Amino acid sequence: MRSSTVAAIAIALAFVVVTGWNAAKYPSGLGYDVAQHEQYADLLIHHGEIPGAGTRSEYYTPPGFYALAGIATVIGEHVHSGDPHKLAQALNWLVLLATAGVLWLLARELFPGRRWLQVAALGFFCFLPVVLRVGAMFHPEPLSLLLSSVALLLAARILGRRDYRLTSTLACGVVLGLGQLVRAFSLWTFAAVVIAFLVARVPWRALAVVVLATAVVASPWYIRQAVKYGNPVFDRPAPSKPIYERRPARFYAGLGLPAVLTDPMRPHFVNEAVPTTYSEVWGDYFGVWRGNRERQSFLGLVPTLLAVVGWLALLAAARRVPARLPVALLPGLGILGYLYFTVSYPTPDGDVLKASYMLTTAPGWALGFGLACDRIAARGRGWALVLAVFLVALAVLSLPFLLY
Repeated sequence: MRSSTVAAIAIALAFVVVTGWNAAKYPSGLGYDVAQHEQYADLLIHHGEIPGAGTRSEYYTPPGFYALAGIATVIGEHVHSGDPHKLAQALNWLVLLATAGVLWLLARELFPGRRWLQVAALGFFCFLPVVLRVGAMFHPEPLSLLLSSVALLLAARILGRRDYRLTSTLACGVVLGLGQLVRAFSLWTFAAVVIAFLVARVPWRALAVVVLATAVVASPWYIRQAVKYGNPVFDRPAPSKPIYERRPARFYAGLGLPAVLTDPMRPHFVNEAVPTTYSEVWGDYFGVWRGNRERQSFLGLVPTLLAVVGWLALLAAARRVPARLPVALLPGLGILGYLYFTVSYPTPDGDVLKASYMLTTAPGWALGFGLACDRIAARGRGWALVLAVFLVALAVLSLPFLLY
């Protein structure tokens, strides 16, 4: 077996064990808005109803995840009656494993033959704290990530293989629509695919099929929300002032130093976008996990730099390789969408600044990280060896935090 294959198998096995452990050990009653998520699933599966509007309700969230989690909970009521919601966490465990597999296929599709790039991208994803933390919860975001990743893979194959058949474009559109029936944040993936198709000058019939299929699948939910609440995406009160006046300069420019490294947890740097989001990606800003958050902040510095630089390189070169356009566009669109949402709906405690809202962009950052590592390794065998040792050390040091 090739050494790259051995490395990929080792990463995958570690991911299976760590995510399985977390699904088993993480309390079903912990996590972001877990009471509201469990209430939604129970109400939907037992009474066929979606929660009504309220200050502590997920009524604006599509029902896709809750239908599956509700079914898992019903099974749990018979086989694990003491904690029936535990099976929905097991469902998210399987979702994470499937997503890692899709990412591996995506890396092979976009970078065939560059095995160590593929391994580095897989490793980044499998050891990214926000992925493992949210994946252990009773939460819809992992399913949104999976559907987004599948859509990226299908779009990459359409563009890379010039496969404009009805079956291919229809499948891509359906998956994009299903993603919007789980989380509205998957709209960023839809935008990335559509823009990529336009830039690559895909035949208009193929683009029309993707857009129409997405609309047919997702429109019943959006129509319902628009009729019932007036806002099809997010019906929450927003300040009456213009959007550019809703956040102070500190929100955009604050770096949270030194607390982002020495004490990366609220109430430090509240409503400062960069340090809060960084702490959410690599640590546990809102206190729903456990472990050494300070160490995680230091460990995340180099991988973040590599991911950002690699993503910029991926974006710059994607025009020459149309298949890479959707995944290259997604992180940037995700940042814009995240900023629009967090600026539009400011809160005193800053709880809208959750990195999980950008979880669908993880494949783009992972491939950017892989590309950066590949460029460094190409400088020579010594560079490759030093980088490999360094990254393995980071993974080992992160492991106590990744295991709940």
